[in-house]
Amino acid sequence: MIKHVAAPLMVLLISLQGCLKDPEPGPQTIYTYQYYYNYLTEDFDLQWKIDDAIIGTGHTYGFPARAQFEMDSAEQEVLIRAENSDSGELVDSISCVLLENASYMIAQLGSKEEPYLLCELMDTRMPATGLLKLRFMHAAATMDPVDIYIGGDLPENKVLSSVEYASVTEYIESSEEELWNAIIVTPANTLPADSTILSYRFNTIFQTGWVYLCTIAHSENSIESSYMIEVDDQPIY
Repeated sequence: MIKHVAAPLMVLLISLQGCLKDPEPGPQTIYTYQYYYNYLTEDFDLQWKIDDAIIGTGHTYGFPARAQFEMDSAEQEVLIRAENSDSGELVDSISCVLLENASYMIAQLGSKEEPYLLCELMDTRMPATGLLKLRFMHAAATMDPVDIYIGGDLPENKVLSSVEYASVTEYIESSEEELWNAIIVTPANTLPADSTILSYRFNTIFQTGWVYLCTIAHSENSIESSYMIEVDDQPIY
């Protein structure tokens, strides 16, 4: 199954400043941008924090979310926390260096017993003329390493080999026509004719000039649920 979900905005914590009678021009505001992904196979939503600031809460499994964070300097090391949205209990945390005007994907995978939190810099540059750009994230803890085929089921159609759980691949470029024809996920070192985990054909989601994240995950927040590929837009600037 393949699914395409629009990314809602997370509720941001806004700091209010007092009013001055004669305001002086202040320093330019420095922002960094995050795209959050919840693939934690638990029955609760997530709350996100950067250092002590709540970035958003009530983040449901499988739905991407966006936020921006105001930094003190053009390069800042922060601690990102994923918490149980109801209890505030810490699920996982990761230290990450954020850069001014950069975009990051932050993804919580696994379970509360074995959590895995990722912080990855996004490549926001446009793809080559006539192509689109995409990368894959393996977020299904019960799935072994996989190979990924685009455009067909022949050996020459394999574009990624042995993609392991909790990894994010490099960006690759492809044409709409190849992606419309097929995206196939197989066990590592296995041809589609011998074994296929996921197969999607006649795809109409992808558009030339755009950038996408394709996540291989469970369709629901349970390891008993079926597998899916979820496709989400990523920024270009």
